[in-house]
Amino acid sequence: MGSPLGPLLANVFMCSIEENLEQHGQFPRYYRRYVDDTLTVMPDRVTAGQFLDTLNSTHPSLQFTMEVEREGSLPFLGTELLNRAPKIESKVYIKRTNTGLLLHFQSHVDIKYKRSLVNTMVDRAYRLSSNWSFFSEECDRLRRVFHNLKYPKPLVETTIKRFVERRISSADPCPSPDVPSEIVRLVLPFKDQSSANHVKQQLNSLSSKLSVTVQPVFVSPKLDQQLKQHEIKPLLLTNNVSFMNLNVTCVMQGMWAILVVTYTSA
Repeated sequence: MGSPLGPLLANVFMCSIEENLEQHGQFPRYYRRYVDDTLTVMPDRVTAGQFLDTLNSTHPSLQFTMEVEREGSLPFLGTELLNRAPKIESKVYIKRTNTGLLLHFQSHVDIKYKRSLVNTMVDRAYRLSSNWSFFSEECDRLRRVFHNLKYPKPLVETTIKRFVERRISSADPCPSPDVPSEIVRLVLPFKDQSSANHVKQQLNSLSSKLSVTVQPVFVSPKLDQQLKQHEIKPLLLTNNVSFMNLNVTCVMQGMWAILVVTYTSA
């Protein structure tokens, strides 16, 4: 959706359609929706086609399409649903067009964002996998992806190991609730990793003295900011046009005049 209002308008339309279907008793037995993506359970394809026709008849500007289960598999919102009657299993769905393009390790950003990316992808694999076998398969794929992105192997392996240990450990005591403290966030430009680590140490020391959590947020400058002109060029140079002032004697009138000659340099 190109417009920021797209998801909001889609949700408004869908809510109105759902209310109308519910009033007329046309709601399917199982119906789940996220914005404009809907998952339903139908007894057969004929019933599914009839429900699709019902949706397409609700408004002339709306056009719904349908994707049905194929060979016991159905992708939905990044999840691949597997029909294992009488239950349904799930795992991470990878599109055929997926190139594995994520944040490169050599990107000029704080390393905490790179660590968070690895942890986020592992957590996503865990939440979308219905068993440890699927989770292990996705972790193997993530190892290959991050290897291509030049992530250090110890970083990836340590993140996966710690995540698994936290999930399977049942002996860890519940942490006591901490007293909430005030957090002051400072937005700072990111120069390099050593400078960022030094600033973190200094702010941690300052936080202990002030009893206030001072948290740095490092932001990398955008490309247009780095390429911004430091000196504004004159309009004449910008347009690649120069002017010459020549003193010309008007013999017939006996007067002085100024002749402006305009030329475009090659």
